[in-house]
Amino acid sequence: MPVGPLLISWTVRIALLCYAVATVIILLQPATIHRSRILRPLWTAGALLFVAHVTAAFHFEHHWSHAEAVQSTAIQTEHLIGIPLGQGLWFSYLFVLLWMADAAWSWIQPSKWLNRRPTITLALHAWLFFIAFNGAVVFEAGPTRPAGILVTALLAGLALRRLQNSPSANHH
Repeated sequence: MPVGPLLISWTVRIALLCYAVATVIILLQPATIHRSRILRPLWTAGALLFVAHVTAAFHFEHHWSHAEAVQSTAIQTEHLIGIPLGQGLWFSYLFVLLWMADAAWSWIQPSKWLNRRPTITLALHAWLFFIAFNGAVVFEAGPTRPAGILVTALLAGLALRRLQNSPSANHH
C-alpha cells in the first residue's frame, strides 16, 4: 500500500485511540495533577496525530485544495445519506481546532484545565465524541467500524456509570 493512504489511515486510528484512552481516564479518575501527568501527553499526542491525519489527507488526497476536500466530503455524504453536504468539512475543522485548543490549554494552565466547569468538559467531549463517532463508525468501513462501535459502547457505558455516581444524580 502506498505511503499516503497508510499515513491517512493510521494517524487517525492512533489519534482516535489516544482520544478513547484519554476519555476513559477522564471518566474513571478524579481531576488531579497525577491524572494530568498521564492525560495531558496522551491528549496532546492524539490532537497532534489528528493534525497529522488532516495534513496527510490534504497532501495525498486533496492536493492542498479546500475545494477538492469539500467535493470529496460531498460525495461521501451523498453516498451515505443521499444528500451531498460538502460543508460538513467545516465540522472537521472545528474538531481539530477545539481539540488542539484544549490540548494547548492543558499545558498553558493545567490546574484551570483540570478544574474547569463540568459543563465545558461535557460540551467539548459531546462535540468531539459526535465527530469521532461519525468518522470511525458512520463514514468508515472495514475493521475500523466494529472497533469504533466497541469503543463507543465502552465510552457510553463509562459515561452512564459516571453520571449515575455523580453527586447531582444521587439527589433526585
